[in-house]
Amino acid sequence: MEKSSETKKNILETATRLFASKGYDGVGVQEICNESNITKPTLYYYFTSKAGLLSAILEETGFQMLKSFERCAEYRHDFIGSLTSILKGSIEFARLQPDFYRLSCALQNVSSESESGKIYRDFSEKLEKIFQRFFEQSVSEIGNMKGKEILFSRIFFQTCLAVSMDIVSGRLQDENEICTSIIHSFAYGVVAG
Repeated sequence: MEKSSETKKNILETATRLFASKGYDGVGVQEICNESNITKPTLYYYFTSKAGLLSAILEETGFQMLKSFERCAEYRHDFIGSLTSILKGSIEFARLQPDFYRLSCALQNVSSESESGKIYRDFSEKLEKIFQRFFEQSVSEIGNMKGKEILFSRIFFQTCLAVSMDIVSGRLQDENEICTSIIHSFAYGVVAG
C-alpha cells in the first residue's frame, strides 16, 4: 500500500474510532490530527473538512455495510430464515467494524438538522430502504403485514442495531439463543398483528 493510501486509511480509522467514542460534535479536527500523527493541512488535503471526513467514512465503510445488509435481506420466501439471516448479518458486520457500527447507531439519534445528521441522512435512508424492501416483498406471504410494512421494517431495523451492539459489547452473551428468541417473538408479533 502506498504512503498516501496508508495515510488516508489511518485518518479514516482514527476519525471513526473518535467519532464512535466521543460523538461527532465531541471531536475536533485537531484531535483527529493529533491521534493520526498528521497536520491539519494533510487532513484538509484528503477530506477538505471534518464534514468531508464523515462523508468519506460513510462512503467507504458505510458502502460495505449497505452491501452486507443487501445480501442478508435478499428475499428468499422464508420469513423466519430471512429475519435470522438479517440479524446474524447485522451482528457479524458489527463484529467486523465495531467502531463504524457504534458510530452509525449514534448517528441514528442525532437531529437531522445538525451537520452530522444532514450528512448521515442519505446513508440512513438507504439502509432503511433495504429493510423496507424486504418487508414489502414479504407481504405476499405474511398478509397481516399489509399496510404495516414500514412500521415492521423500522422496528426490526432498530432491533438489529440494538441487539448487534449489545452482543458486540458483551451485554448479551448467548448469541444463538438471543437471535432465536428475538426472531420468534418478532415473527409472532407480525403474524398476530
